[in-house]
Amino acid sequence: MMETLKLKAEKREEIGGLAPKKAIYKDNKVPGIIYGGKDQPQPIYVQKNELLKIISNEGLFNSIIEIEIGSEKENVVFKEVQKHPSKNVFTHIDLQRVVKGTQVTVTVPVVLKNQDNCYGVKMEGGVINHVCKEITVLSSPESIPESIEVDMEEIKTKENVRLSSLSLNEGYDFPTNLKEQDPVLVSVLTARGGTLDFEDEIAEDEEEGTEEGTEETTEGADEKPAEDNSSEDSGEKSE
Repeated sequence: MMETLKLKAEKREEIGGLAPKKAIYKDNKVPGIIYGGKDQPQPIYVQKNELLKIISNEGLFNSIIEIEIGSEKENVVFKEVQKHPSKNVFTHIDLQRVVKGTQVTVTVPVVLKNQDNCYGVKMEGGVINHVCKEITVLSSPESIPESIEVDMEEIKTKENVRLSSLSLNEGYDFPTNLKEQDPVLVSVLTARGGTLDFEDEIAEDEEEGTEEGTEETTEGADEKPAEDNSSEDSGEKSE
């Protein structure tokens, strides 16, 4: 579990209009919102310097944040940090309350172990392709993982490591839609003549999809004559 980080904030009374812009550009404050749980959403301001202290933390989005507003304290997780598209200015933060007994959705890094000993690299001259560098997990607040680890030691060229190949952990799970997609987290690409052989591997994936489609079509075609025969048989019996 990641360490609990701390952040000070103040309640935001004025919502909308020019107040947020004034706070950002004149008062060095960043507007935000705390939501979730049974309590009403709470608009807040965070001092820019306070936010900068915490924003540089690599595990920000999978850490529990203890936020202090006056004499009140509660635990939250960061959901979004917005910045101006052309200026180096924070414009808004979204924080979600951590409610005891419920799961939170957080984003954690995918870390590759034993890259130097990867079979596909050492023995076959392949190259590691780190496709998915972050992944969403569902976790109880006390079981949020620092990262999801993938052991590369026995991975060969043209081999994909998908989400479904990871070992399950009692402390966290993955969202249902993500498990249905079963994304590729990492693969080892082959190399020919000094260039990565992307096209062959893409073609192989397409071929597999075509074969599956052909099998389904064949099965469907096999079922139709059976239905026709049963109709003919029933017709003969009625005669």
